[in-house]
Amino acid sequence: MFKRVLIANRGEIAIRVMNTCKRMGVPTVGIYTPSDKHCKHVSLADKSVELQTEGSGIGYLDIDAIIDVANRMRVDAIHPGYGFLSEKAEFSERCEEEGIAFLGPSPGAMRLLGSKLSAREFMSKVGVPIMPGTLDPLETPEDAIKQAQRIGYPVLLKASGGGGGRGMRLVYNDEEMENALVSARNEADKAFKNPTIYLERALLKARHIEFQVVGDSRGNAFCLGERECSVQRRHQKIIEETPSCAVSPELRTRISELCEAAVRKAGYTSLGTFEFLMSAEGELYFLEANTRIQVEHPITEQVTGLDLVEMQLKIGSDIPVEYALSQVRPKGHAMEFRINAENPFNNFFPTPGRIEKYVEPAGTNVRVDSHAYEGYVVPTEFDNLLAKLVVFGKDRNEVLGRAQEALDRYTVTGIKTTIPYHRLVVRNSDFRSGTYSIEFVKEHPPQDLLKATEFSLFEGIGR
Repeated sequence: MFKRVLIANRGEIAIRVMNTCKRMGVPTVGIYTPSDKHCKHVSLADKSVELQTEGSGIGYLDIDAIIDVANRMRVDAIHPGYGFLSEKAEFSERCEEEGIAFLGPSPGAMRLLGSKLSAREFMSKVGVPIMPGTLDPLETPEDAIKQAQRIGYPVLLKASGGGGGRGMRLVYNDEEMENALVSARNEADKAFKNPTIYLERALLKARHIEFQVVGDSRGNAFCLGERECSVQRRHQKIIEETPSCAVSPELRTRISELCEAAVRKAGYTSLGTFEFLMSAEGELYFLEANTRIQVEHPITEQVTGLDLVEMQLKIGSDIPVEYALSQVRPKGHAMEFRINAENPFNNFFPTPGRIEKYVEPAGTNVRVDSHAYEGYVVPTEFDNLLAKLVVFGKDRNEVLGRAQEALDRYTVTGIKTTIPYHRLVVRNSDFRSGTYSIEFVKEHPPQDLLKATEFSLFEGIGR
């Protein structure tokens, strides 16, 4: 096992990794930028070091600065978390050159699956159904229009180099294409330093389903089931659950076997996620791969009994994990609610500021992964995720009841958060029936849910 691990991230995911390292007896090194010196992960690491970066860039993206800390602190492994450098093959490659284990896939596997275009081509060859679209970058608006006419409107323009809704545009006709393509390219270039755009058919009433995969250091591949991630705003997830109400046992088995075949063929190690869209007819189409740990990994941990960060550490240390992974039989149901510093009644607009009161719910099968605390000032320059409320139960109905109670007890004042919206969602009949799609937030805006809810807890909210 490693002697010392540097966590190249911040906030709740840094704390999440630190907790597993502490349980396994592995010392940790945290990093932080000047504006982040009061972030909770700084005090929880065994040793924390301020990043010395040049210019005005975000320190967590500065490979040289992070490697400098790693060498000075003599760490033998780096965990990238999610976001920032977690899917940058250059970072994985640099770690390899420095003799530091990167707790993620190899640079080659990351390049193969990290680019959406190359991932689509690769998965198609493995036999995984892919969304109808282009396998080559779009060169001109005329080329994009020709491809869209071939596939059929509406279509989605998507950035090859990243996700999170950036570089994505929904296009309904030829007249919208040129402006949409220019806008998507500019946003993708700014966000990912990669303006490459491709095109896919848009499924407007689809469901977003992803499969958790693991590859070990001995060439074995495992699929740990699926997660439903259809409740989204701005193409970014805010509620996830497992298993999905829409995936049959037969479909789960078929797609899981294809995912495992892809992991083996790619020589992929560590954690990864294959994301799909499900059509109204129940067919799954591959979208992209996430070559890192996911924000929503805790719900898979709840139903499998695994610590996925522990799996990453063991795989990176070449410790056998085949027996533990092969024995997994997911049981029960789990949901995750992302607690963001956003005002859901103002189009989910970010709400940075000082938290005045912070009280987390507790109880049987209730878990909170967070870096928030009373007095913490939520910054403007980073993602505004404060916490993840994770609820587990024997079935979906039990989880819904437990989640409702936990959300009602979750208290954050001083800033607006997504908690009120979550409280409304778990009381909504469409969500409770499991018949929702990626259009859920558009079809159930916070103001409409509030009007339909006769409940004193919501008095004054959103007004």
